[in-house]
Amino acid sequence: MPLFQKYIGIDYSGAERPDSRIRGLAVAGASGDGSCHLLICPQYKSDRNLSIPDSKSHLWSRRNIYLWLRDQLLTSSERMIVGLDYGLSYPLTALDRLQLTDWDSFLSWSRRTWKTTRLTMKDSKQQVDYLNSTEKRLVEREFVPSTKSVMDLDRVSGMQGAVSYSTHTGLPWIGRLRRYQQHYGMKVHFWPYDGVNIPDDHHVIVEGYPSLYRRRMQQEDWSATMSEHERDASYIARWMQERDQADTLLAYLALPTLSADEHRMIRREGWVLGCL
Repeated sequence: MPLFQKYIGIDYSGAERPDSRIRGLAVAGASGDGSCHLLICPQYKSDRNLSIPDSKSHLWSRRNIYLWLRDQLLTSSERMIVGLDYGLSYPLTALDRLQLTDWDSFLSWSRRTWKTTRLTMKDSKQQVDYLNSTEKRLVEREFVPSTKSVMDLDRVSGMQGAVSYSTHTGLPWIGRLRRYQQHYGMKVHFWPYDGVNIPDDHHVIVEGYPSLYRRRMQQEDWSATMSEHERDASYIARWMQERDQADTLLAYLALPTLSADEHRMIRREGWVLGCL
C-alpha cells in the first residue's frame, strides 16, 4: 500500500536574489494516479512591490518556494513527500570542528551565519569568515562520488554540478520550516534527522538527487520540451512516485543496510533518498 498521495520534486538554484524569479528553480508534482506536471509559481503579497516581467511571472523565487511549501505542509490533507535537490547538512568532520552536536544546532548556526534569505550568495559570502572545503558526507563518498561538496563555496572542484550555492541559499529557509514544526505543530518529518521511523500522519522532507534517479528511469516523451531544471524536478517527483506505487519506497526510507553507528551519523549529516 502506498505511503503517500503527493510527491513533490524541487530543483534548486543559489543564483541571484531570494526574490528573483529564475529559470534555475523548478517544482514538479506527481500523484498516485501516475500523473506528473510542473507547478506554476503562485502570486504572494511579498511580490507586490517587485517589478516582475510577464515573461518571468510563472517562474519561482526561493522565497516563494518557501512560502508555497510552508502552506502546503500546513494545510494539505493529502500526505506528501518532498524531495529537495540540495544538501541539508555538512560532513561530520566539519560539524565537529564547528562544535555542532546535532542538526538543530547546525540549522541555528546556518541561520546566524548565512543571510541568504535577504542577500545574494555573493554578498553573504563577503560577510562571513568561512572555510572553503571539498570534504564530503558519507553518502556522497560512498554512493554519489560524482557530486561536489556542499562546502565547496569557492567551487575549486568545478562549476558544473556545484551544489554549495543551492545548499547555503536553501538552508535558512529549511530553518524556518523547522521552527514551524517545533513551535506551531506542523506535521512534517525531516528525514533522516528526525530518524528513519516516520509517523503515519506526517509529511516528509528528504534530500533528493535527480542524476541518481535519471539513471534508473527511462527518458520518455514527457521530458522532451522541458528545461534541464524542469526535468530534474520531475525526475525527483516521478522516482518517488514510482517507488512508492511499487511498494518499495519504505526500504529506501528505513535504510536497513546501515549500521547502528551509521544511523547515528546520518541524524547529523543526513542522507540522499535512493542510496541503499
